Amino acid sequence: MLIHPLITDTATLTALCDRLANADFVTVDTEFMRENTFFPDLCLVQIAGPDEAAAIDPKASGLSLQPLLDLLTETDFLKVFHAAGHDL
Repeated sequence: MLIHPLITDTATLTALCDRLANADFVTVDTEFMRENTFFPDLCLVQIAGPDEAAAIDPKASGLSLQPLLDLLTETDFLKVFHAAGHDL
């Protein structure tokens, strides 16, 4: 399995999401900061398909998460979330 370096730019995220869109499934886990905030603050997204995995820094300057949102709203394949109650 290929494990990518931390993703911090939209072009790299878009390329990853385009490849994962052709997979049979993706797995997703998120990490939130909940200290000293009224709302959870998304700090990390981990995503994987059958052949590759990556961590995404949602706080990276200039990064758009739209490619990830587009991927996760596709209905053609299975998405497996860890502790989905927090993610949703």
